[in-house]
Amino acid sequence: MLSRRQFLKLSAAIGTGLALPWQFQPVPAFAAAGTPNVTKFIDPLISAIPKLTPTANPLYPGADYYEITMSAGAHKFHSQFLGSAATLRYSAMPYLGQTIEAQAGKPVVVKYINNLPPTEAQHPLAASIDPTVPDPMMYASPDGSPLPGGRAVPHLHGGFTAPGFDGHPHAWFTPTGKRGSHYTSLSGQAANEAIFVYSNQQPAAMLWYHDHAMGITRLNAYAGLAALYFIRDAHDTGVAGTGLNLPAGPYEIPLVIQDKQFNANGSLFYPTVGLNAVHPIWVPEFFGDTPVVNAVAYPFLAVEPRRYRFRIVNGSQARFYNLWLDDGKNPIPFWLIGMEQSLTPAPVPLTKLLIAPGERADIIVDFSKVPFGSVLTMLNNAKAPFPGGRGGAVGQIMQFRVNKPLVGADTTTLPQNLALPAVPRLAATPGAPMREIVMLETMDMATGTPVDVRLNGKWFDDGTVDETPKLNTNEIWQFINLTGDAHPMHLHLVKFQVVNRQPFNAKAYTAAWLAWINGGGNPATKPVLANFLAGAATPPLPQELGWKDTAISYPGEILRVISKFEVPPGTQLPAEYVYHCHILEHEENEMMRPFTVNP
Repeated sequence: MLSRRQFLKLSAAIGTGLALPWQFQPVPAFAAAGTPNVTKFIDPLISAIPKLTPTANPLYPGADYYEITMSAGAHKFHSQFLGSAATLRYSAMPYLGQTIEAQAGKPVVVKYINNLPPTEAQHPLAASIDPTVPDPMMYASPDGSPLPGGRAVPHLHGGFTAPGFDGHPHAWFTPTGKRGSHYTSLSGQAANEAIFVYSNQQPAAMLWYHDHAMGITRLNAYAGLAALYFIRDAHDTGVAGTGLNLPAGPYEIPLVIQDKQFNANGSLFYPTVGLNAVHPIWVPEFFGDTPVVNAVAYPFLAVEPRRYRFRIVNGSQARFYNLWLDDGKNPIPFWLIGMEQSLTPAPVPLTKLLIAPGERADIIVDFSKVPFGSVLTMLNNAKAPFPGGRGGAVGQIMQFRVNKPLVGADTTTLPQNLALPAVPRLAATPGAPMREIVMLETMDMATGTPVDVRLNGKWFDDGTVDETPKLNTNEIWQFINLTGDAHPMHLHLVKFQVVNRQPFNAKAYTAAWLAWINGGGNPATKPVLANFLAGAATPPLPQELGWKDTAISYPGEILRVISKFEVPPGTQLPAEYVYHCHILEHEENEMMRPFTVNP
C-alpha cells in the first residue's frame, strides 16, 4: 500500500504551485443543488441553551461533577425542511450539547461516556470520511490496526488543563473500549468512558468543548459534538446586580454561529469528493450556504428595548464572519467587552466584528437606542476563503425584533462606563527563544490544489518536538504566513496576548525558506526573518488587548503572540500539548504540531 507520504514524494512538493494559491481558485461547487429554499427568520432562536446541573460526588470533594454521554441524535434545523438530520450530540440535546457553568478556581470533573455509533459506516457523515486523512500507514491504533470508528475525545478549548485531560488528538476512546496512545482518565471509568478534570484556574471567560479526535474532528464537530463552557468570577458573576452589573439571566444569550449545507430531505451535507488523487474525499476548506445559530437556520430573536449581552462563538469549519447589525439604513453600534480568555481591559465601541473560527466575542447591544418595533438583521460580508477568496459570504445570519415590552427597569451598567479588570501586558523572559512557525501549503502538481498545510514543513506526528518552552517562562511565537489565506492559530493550555503583526516580503522569504528546507534545513543557514521585513509592526486592535487563545494570522504577515507557559499544579513535566490552525479541515490534515512544557 502506497502511503500518502510516499505518494507526495512522487506527486507534490512543499510550495509547488505558489503562483496559483488557493485563494485565487474558485470555491468548488460541492453540491450542485445546495440547501433547499426556505423562508428566513420564521423560526425562533433557542436563546436559552440548557445548562447541566452539577452534582456532588464523594470521590471528588470540592469539585462540580457531571456526566456527559456522546451519542447519535436527530435534529430539524428549520421548520420547512422535509425531515430531520442525523446528528451527534453531548447529553440530552439533539444537536450540540448542554452548557457547563464553572466557578473560577473550583475544579470540574466530567465523566464522558462514549455511546456513539461504533463503526465508520454508521457515522452521520460516513460518505465524507477520507481514509487518507490521517495517513493510514502513519496514524494507527497502538496495536497497529486502522483507527476505529466511533472514536472521540472532548477538548475544552481555552481550558487551563493537565495534558491527560486536554483532548490530545491521540487520546480518543471508543464505545467498544478501544483507546488511543495518549488516552488518560481518572480511575473508575468503564471501557467506553474517560473521566477528565478541569482546573478552572483562570479568569472568567467563555470557553467551549468540542471533539478533537484524530482524523474525525471536522466531521464529529460538524455533526454536533460542540458545546459551551462558561467560567464565572467576582467580576463576571452571571447574576443580575452583582459584580460588574452586566446583563444576566435571559438577557445574556449565547450565539453559536455555524454555516451548514443541507440535502433536500433536511439532512446535513458535507463534501464526499476531494480535489486531487492524494485525498479523494478530503477538501481543503468547507463553506456551507446556510447560517445556523444555536442549531436553528436563519433564526429570529424577539428582544426588549434594553441592553443584552451576547456571547458569540464562531463554530464554523472554515468561515470567517465580519458581522454587524443593520436597521436597513445604518450599522447599529455595540460594545465589545471580552474575547476568548477574559474581559478586555476597557470597553471597545464597534460597529463591525470580525471573528474567525474558534474565536469568541463578548458584546453588549443596547436595543433601547433604536425605535420600538425596529427589525435589525445581523449581516456578514467576509469572503471565503478569507480575506481574498472568491467565495461569497453567507450574507444574512439572523434577525432581532425589538417588540417585547420592557420588563422592569434596565439597571445594568452602561457599557461605556464599565470598569473592567486590568490585563497587565507580558514581557518576554530574558534569554527565551523567539520562535518561528512557518505556514506553507503543499500543492498537488497535477491539479494545482492543496494537499495539506504544514507547520515548519513538518508532519504532525513525525516524532520531533521543536517548541519546548520552559515552565513559567514568557515566550513570543511568530506565525509566518506564506499561504494565500488567513489562519486562526490556536494554542492549547495557555492564554496569550497579541504582540503585533508585521508585513514581510513573502515571495522572497518563501524562496529562501524553500531553498533552505529542501537543502537539508541546517539551523546555521536558516534565512534570517529580520532581513525580509517590509514595513512597521502594527499593534493589536483594541478588541485584542485581553487574553486570547486564538488569533488571526494574515497572508504576508507575521503574527506575534506572547504567553506564559504555566501548567496546572501536579502536572508531570515534560507535558505535551498541541497548537494548530482552527480551520478544521486544516487542523485535521497536518496543520498541527506538538509542543512540550519542560522543567
